[in-house]
Amino acid sequence: MDQGVDWGDIPTWLSSIATVGALLFAALAALAAQRVYRIESERDRVNAEQRKEQEAYLRRTQAALVSAWWGHEAGAWGAFVRNASETPVYQASLTVLDVHDPDVHERVDLPVIPPAGEPMFRPTGLTDGGGAGADYRVEITFTDSAGARWIRDQQGRLSELRPEVVIWADERRARALRGFASEFLATHGVKVRFRTGRIEALRDDLLGGQEAPDILVGPHDWLGRLVRAGAVEPLVMSQRRREGFLPEAVAAMTHQGELYGVPYALDTAVLLRHTGLAPEQPATFEELLATGQALRAEGRADEVLAMQVGPDGDAYYMYPILVAAGGRLFDRNRGGVLDPSAVAVDAPETVAAFDRFRDLGARGTGVLRREIDRERATELFAAGRTPYLICASRVLADLARAGLPFAVGPVPPFEGFPAVRAFSSVHGFFLTRHGPNKTIAQDLAVHYLTRTEVALALYEAQPRPPALRLALEQVVDTDPRVAAFAAECRNGDLMPSVPEMPDVWRLLGRAEADLIAGADTAATVRQLAQGLRSALGARRSAPAPRAGV
Repeated sequence: MDQGVDWGDIPTWLSSIATVGALLFAALAALAAQRVYRIESERDRVNAEQRKEQEAYLRRTQAALVSAWWGHEAGAWGAFVRNASETPVYQASLTVLDVHDPDVHERVDLPVIPPAGEPMFRPTGLTDGGGAGADYRVEITFTDSAGARWIRDQQGRLSELRPEVVIWADERRARALRGFASEFLATHGVKVRFRTGRIEALRDDLLGGQEAPDILVGPHDWLGRLVRAGAVEPLVMSQRRREGFLPEAVAAMTHQGELYGVPYALDTAVLLRHTGLAPEQPATFEELLATGQALRAEGRADEVLAMQVGPDGDAYYMYPILVAAGGRLFDRNRGGVLDPSAVAVDAPETVAAFDRFRDLGARGTGVLRREIDRERATELFAAGRTPYLICASRVLADLARAGLPFAVGPVPPFEGFPAVRAFSSVHGFFLTRHGPNKTIAQDLAVHYLTRTEVALALYEAQPRPPALRLALEQVVDTDPRVAAFAAECRNGDLMPSVPEMPDVWRLLGRAEADLIAGADTAATVRQLAQGLRSALGARRSAPAPRAGV
C-alpha cells in the first residue's frame, strides 16, 4: 500500500493557504488603516488644540491691552482706564476698592471702552487720594470683541471668567447670600449658582472629588481634613483687613500659618432658658436639675432639660456637661490651647465626670434620653414643656419669631467646679483648590462677603454672632440675647481642627449614647480612649487637678 501523501488533496491545501493569506492580508490592511486613522485623529486633535490655543492667545492678546488704575487728574481723584487694543471692549465695570476696608468702595459702569492711545479718566467720590491709611486699587471686568468675559483684579492679574460661580451651602445661608452674591456678580457679568443641602454631605462630596464648587460654606473644624485632602487653598487678605475680624475667628481659619477661610460667624452650645418657667439663670447644674424636677412634679413641664441626643449621640452638646462635671476631652499645651494629641478621657477626674453624666440617663434620673433628637428637643422648648434647652444658635431666629420668652446663658457647672468653657466654632467661606472660577471667587469671598452690610444680612438670616467686629458691635448693642451668646462664644475653647475630628465626634457621640442607655462607665470610657488614641495617634494623658479644664 502506498504510504505517501494523498496528492488528490493538493487543491484543497492550496485553497486553504490562499484563504489564510487573504485573511493575513486583510488583517495587515486593517492594522495599517487603524494606524493611519490614529495618526489622522492625533493630527486632528493636535490641530484642534492648536486652534484653541491660538484663539485663546488672540483673545488674551486683546484683553491684555485693557487696564485700569487709581490716580488723579486736574485735582480730582478717580480711575484711569485704557484700551490699547484695536477693537472696543464692552460691558466694562470699574470697581475702586480700599485694600484694607471692604466697606469703602465705588463702582463705575462703562457700556463700551473704545480703542485709544491715551487713558480715559473717571472721577469718583473717593477724594482723599488714598490718604488717612487708605490704599485704593481699581478692578476692571469687561467683555472682549469675541464675547469672552475678563477680569483684571486689584493686583493687576488678568483672568478669563467662566460663566458662573458655584457656592455650596445650607439652604438658610444660601438664601441670605443670593441677593448679595447676585448683586456682586452682576458687576462681573457672571452668574451665581447655589447647591444646597446638609453641610456635612456637601463637605463629603467635595472630599469625594467628583466635583468642586468655587466656595464652600462651613465650620472651621473641617479645616485640617480639607487641607490634608488638598481640597482648599489659602486666601490673600491684607493684615489690616484681618484685623477687622475677631482674632479668634482668624485663628480658627488659619492652618500652619496660612489663612484658608473668611470667617463670618461664631457659634457654641449654650443654655436657653424659658423665662416664664425659670426666671433666673441657675448657678449650678444641681440647681438646674432641681428647678426642672420641681416644674415637672407640678405638671408645668414634661422634661427637666431638653438636649438632642438621638441614637448615635451628639457630642457637641454633651461636651459642656462633661466639662461642667470636671471632665475634659484633651489636655492643654503650654500656651493653654487644647492639644488633640493629649487625650484625657480616661483621666480619673474625667471618668468621674462620665459617671456623673451617666447618672442623667436611663439608669439614673432619666433626664437625658436617646429618643430626644434635634427636632424633638426644639419642639419641647418651643412649646414651653421644658424650662431648659442646651442648643446652639440655630434656633434663635425661630424662637424669637414665635415670641417665646427666653434668655441665653452658660451651661452651669456642677457644684465645686469652675465655669464651663464649651467648644466654640467659627463658620466661614472656604476657597476650593479646584474651583473653576477661582479668581472671581477669591474676590467674592475676600472683598465682598467681608462687608458689614453682608455680615449683618447673614446675621438676620441666621442669628449667629458675626465674626466681623463692626457687625458684632451693632448686633450686641441691639439684642441682649445675642450679646450673651457672643460672650459665651468668646469665652469658649476653639474646637480643634485636626483632620481626625470627624472620628472624634463619632466616637464621643457613640460613648454618650451608650452611657445614656446605661452602659458601664469604665468599659465605655476604656473603649472611647482606645478609639481616640488610635484615631489621633495620641499619647496618654497625665492626671490633672480636680478643677479640670
